[in-house]
Amino acid sequence: MVLAAWGRGDRGEPSYAWGNTQMSVKDRLQVGVNGALRPFGVQLVRGFSTDPLISPFLPARRTIKRAAEAGLSVGDYLDSYSSEPGATAETVEVMLEASGLLKAAQVGKVLEIGPGSGRYTTRVMSALRPQAYDVYETAPDWVRYLRSEFPSLTFHPADGHTLASSGSSTVDLVHAHKLLCYIPFVTAVCYFDEMARVVRPGGTVAFDLITDDCMDLQMTKTWLAEPSRGSIYSVAPRDWVLRFMAERDLELTGSHFVPLSGGRTELLVFNRR
Repeated sequence: MVLAAWGRGDRGEPSYAWGNTQMSVKDRLQVGVNGALRPFGVQLVRGFSTDPLISPFLPARRTIKRAAEAGLSVGDYLDSYSSEPGATAETVEVMLEASGLLKAAQVGKVLEIGPGSGRYTTRVMSALRPQAYDVYETAPDWVRYLRSEFPSLTFHPADGHTLASSGSSTVDLVHAHKLLCYIPFVTAVCYFDEMARVVRPGGTVAFDLITDDCMDLQMTKTWLAEPSRGSIYSVAPRDWVLRFMAERDLELTGSHFVPLSGGRTELLVFNRR
């Protein structure tokens, strides 16, 4: 049993296998402890959770193995598994176009929260070639994978709600994908505030959320038909998020709907004034 933090980042879709529903004494203890810990954004897990509101993401070893069996890269496998083929490439293209960073002579530092498999990392690094690329990732198995695949990354201790190791106004681009839609909204707000703190004037903040604009008729029907699927997601009030960021001198410069298993998220791109 280990202590795990919210904010584990993009690792595809969570598992829906809950296992045996009969609870042992240890299970009851774990549920009780998790109830007390939930306000702090952490939980005790054994590799799966009996709490449908806290579902584990795909483990690295199994995901990598299945990608190899399918003859796909890990990123392409996750695209086909949890969204749509090409969704990652399209998301990065929209983000960078809205940011204006593609026109910059040199990008100093990029920071990514919850890179997981690194499927966004690969494309951002290739497009911007930043001088430094920092990451915050809470899942040890994906950290090991990232270290082997991206030896130039700088890893910071991740507590699941802050960017404590990063200085204020030091980052050209701070971004997160398929992360904030899975964590409690109050934890996402902590990340909003931290992203606004670390980005430099003229820099970019980008992330995707399930906003109220995402909740079209089809997505609502899917959630009503499969309540267990909808219960793992967190919906954010779009107008409130825009006001929150505007109060921190961040102006919306682009948005884009991104496919998600069971619905969609909305990518929001902000530039710091």
